Amino acid sequence: MTMFWLQVSTLVLVNVLIASMLFVRPARAQHGGAGGGALSVWQLIDEVEAERRRQVEATGRHHLRTDP
Repeated sequence: MTMFWLQVSTLVLVNVLIASMLFVRPARAQHGGAGGGALSVWQLIDEVEAERRRQVEATGRHHLRTDP
């Protein structure tokens, strides 16, 4: 009879754990509070692309190539 209650209590505890994970939201997301000057991913990608274009224009992409 003891084994029955052990199994029932384990099943109840597992169900409570699953329900708490599904229905209880965390108080605040880990990276949710970005400041006013924070950049989005697309803004960062645009900045990197602009920097690459500036480097290509400054040094010349084909500067070291020699014609056969």
